[in-house]
Order: sequence, then structure tokens, then C-alpha cells
Amino acid sequence: MLEIGVCDDDHLLLLEMEKDLLDLGYENGVNLEIHTYADGEEIVRAVMRGKRFDIIFMDIEMKQLSGLSAAKKIREVDRTAQMVFVTSHESYMKETFLATPIGFLVKPVNKEEFTDIFNYILKMIGREDQYYRFRYDRADYKVLLKEVVYFESKGRMTEIVCNCGRYRLYKNLETIEEELKGQQMRFVRIHKSYLVSFCYIARFSAEIVELMDGICLPVSRSRKKEVEVNLYEAMEWCHV
Repeated sequence: MLEIGVCDDDHLLLLEMEKDLLDLGYENGVNLEIHTYADGEEIVRAVMRGKRFDIIFMDIEMKQLSGLSAAKKIREVDRTAQMVFVTSHESYMKETFLATPIGFLVKPVNKEEFTDIFNYILKMIGREDQYYRFRYDRADYKVLLKEVVYFESKGRMTEIVCNCGRYRLYKNLETIEEELKGQQMRFVRIHKSYLVSFCYIARFSAEIVELMDGICLPVSRSRKKEVEVNLYEAMEWCHV
């Protein structure tokens, strides 16, 4: 699923862009969660509270807080969102470079150009690093899947163990395992309490998997054969 923010003080344009995005998501077989904002201050507040977008469509000229000022504030905490500026004046383009936009749309927005830039971003996101997104303690997070070593179930919570640190979320491993099935990074359930990234497994035996950092995790007897088959299938992919 992709999360998209659309910020514009033109209410009709907001509704039109939301509809067009939903249509494009349906055509491409991608689930979209779209959040609309009427001024720059609203979307900045959302990002500061932890919201993380894959794509942001930002009007440059708004009464409360300009799109350019809003984008600069967003970039202070999020450098990964793909930013598209929507403007009535092409002369603003040079001023937007510090916000590292991926594109521009000139009002009135041409539907073909809108479709082209969305499809371009969609393909680019597919080639780039993938994230696992989750919500914890009323804030949104996303972690690079290539940084995730394993997920560990701890009662009602799951801990995400990454190279960059640890995170917690209220979600069971069965749900997480299902969510990860469509991702390029591959994970294997070795135990009722562990879901491990293939690419961090250094050694496998009947009772344990040893990770690259030397940590050993138990393998359930009932899962031994499944783990063995999955490891051999994934080995070539992980070490390309």
C-alpha cells in the first residue's frame, strides 16, 4: 500500500486529484491511502506527528503556509517522500530545488501529465528500497526492509530487530508474515516467535539458525523442513 498526501487550498482540485489517484491505483493494482489537506500547516503537523508519505502532491501558493515553506519543514524530518509541486506559475520551479521535488504539474492540471508522473513515481518506488510501515503509540513509522534482521513475538507485542535499532508494535507475527508476502525482501518463519530475513542467515541446522552477527535463534521441529526448502530457494536471490 502507498500513502499519498495531497495539499491544496482549492477544495475542488483536492477532490479531483483524490479521485484520479484512486482510479490510477485501481488501474495499476496498487492500494492507495490518500490524505488531503487544505493548507501547508495541516500537512506539516501531520508529518511532525509521525505521518510518513510515499508521495506528496503540494500546491505552492496557499494562504496559510506556502507549499514551498511546508515542503522545507517536511524535509527536515523526511527525506524519502517523493514530492510533486503543483503550481500556476512555472517561475517558482527554481525556488523548489532545496525541497528535492521529483516533478511539477502546472495548473490547470493536465490529466495525461498527472498520469505520467504518477506512473513514473510508481515504477521508481518499485525499483528502490522497500519499507515496512506500522503504527505504534499514535505515531507512524517505516523501516527499510533490508535493515530488518528479524521480527520477534513478545506476548501481545512484536519487536522489530534492525541494524539501526529496535522498534515495537502491537501486531502478531501471523499478520506481519502475511503483509510481507508481496515484498521483494524475503522472510522465513522459523519458530512461533521468530520471523527472520533470509539474507541475514549465515548457517542453518536442525535446531538453530545462526545470523551474520553470531546470534542463534531456535528452529521449531515442525518447521524444520519448510525452513530448509525456503532457505535453498532464497539463497541465490539473497547473494546476487
